[in-house]
Amino acid sequence: MLEMDRNTLLKIQIIEILDGLQEPTSLKELQAKIGSASLGTIRVNCKELQTIIDKLYTDDDYSLKLRMDNGRGIQLDRSSTNLQSLTSYLYQHDLACEILHAILAKRKISAIQFCMDKNISESKLRRKIREINQGLTDYDLYISCSAKISLKGREIDIRRFYYLFIRELYHQFNQIEWINPDAYLQIARQIEADLKLISNPTNLEIIGFWLLIVNQSLSQKGELLFTSDEKEQLEHFDYPKKPIYLRNWTTNDWHFFLYALYSSFLTDFELATKKTLNEPFLEQAVCQWVDCFSRHFRPLDRREQEFVAQKIKQHYAALNFFKLNDSMIDRLRSSVALNCVRTQFPYYFRQFEAFWDDLTRAVPDYDRNQLRVYSFLTCVTLFSLENCLPEISVCAFSEYSELFSIFIRQRIRLYFKNRYRLQFVEDPKAAQLIIGTSPTCKSFLLEGQESIIIRSNISETDYHDIEMILAALVKKDLAKQPK
Repeated sequence: MLEMDRNTLLKIQIIEILDGLQEPTSLKELQAKIGSASLGTIRVNCKELQTIIDKLYTDDDYSLKLRMDNGRGIQLDRSSTNLQSLTSYLYQHDLACEILHAILAKRKISAIQFCMDKNISESKLRRKIREINQGLTDYDLYISCSAKISLKGREIDIRRFYYLFIRELYHQFNQIEWINPDAYLQIARQIEADLKLISNPTNLEIIGFWLLIVNQSLSQKGELLFTSDEKEQLEHFDYPKKPIYLRNWTTNDWHFFLYALYSSFLTDFELATKKTLNEPFLEQAVCQWVDCFSRHFRPLDRREQEFVAQKIKQHYAALNFFKLNDSMIDRLRSSVALNCVRTQFPYYFRQFEAFWDDLTRAVPDYDRNQLRVYSFLTCVTLFSLENCLPEISVCAFSEYSELFSIFIRQRIRLYFKNRYRLQFVEDPKAAQLIIGTSPTCKSFLLEGQESIIIRSNISETDYHDIEMILAALVKKDLAKQPK
């Protein structure tokens, strides 16, 4: 989010770190993971987080606890909930977000009144607006500040940025407390029915947010005027007739709305391309995408190739529509764990990298960070992550009997099945890793093999030690493979 307060960012970082830990951690350990904050600042922010959590999570069905025990350390316990309410609260109470939220909704507000409402000085307001404006330049927007705070920019750019902003501010449509979500969702369901879409929560969320943005813009007399390039892009498609219940919308508003839904990857929603349209670049991109995918993953049948063509057309619509900057793309990647693919699925990442290098060499204009994210998700749709799990041969046995050995193998396989494809072999000489419940296993060890002794009743410590060896074997194998 644009120029958020350091303490807001620190609180979010603390929560993300603690949510990834299973055991209590000390302030010093937390400080080491954060990297740049004093112990005192971390302690204060943890106490503030505890107060916020106690205020937000009061329902017995949903619980979030931040345990701060000087003896045991700090630990986050959550049950039957996620962190969306907490992160939304932190965003909504950050000064930069409060300024952006107010100005996007109203377009022009009193500077003095805003300072009084937020109990801040005019100098602090001006300083924060200068910081925000540095980030807004990527979106062709600007906030002026005198007696009035005013948002400057074209209407289409305001609406596009408003969507990106409000989706980060409110993860769920029903969290928006200053509207009647049910009224919007009722219209969203009607639009779903009119467009013959599958009714699902994702569609309702996306339609609801775009309805809100268009209606708020119209309430502020925001008129859409398109450039010649934008008109050309919009005119690539045929649009259904505007519903009568959106009587205060112009044709431009309706076409913008549908193009926005299409660019937001609404489930099962297609905009029909005009038959007269000639798109040699997209045809080349589709052809090369399919060819590179077939070389690096697997061949695609006709139906799957049509799916790729549909997705690439949609990807380019989203690229032209949203124009995400690098920081926004990085937050998108982080929010859905795409930044972890390199470490969690190293073989898939290696395969995708080779695919992407070939594709962008063949179609240089395709080399965009935004298209890279979309392409990766499309690859995962067509070729599952589990197809590229590391394959490691293992010989595992118990000193009790072969039946006990089989039981141990199955436990180990199930524990690691989402991260490794373990091939259990009978001959120790054929194994990369030998696992045994007695030191006898070491007598079978050959050069280049690894071994580990575990308990018959396998503990978490045993699993952790096995994991360390498996990770080392994968790292060694990747180092040997040509890039």
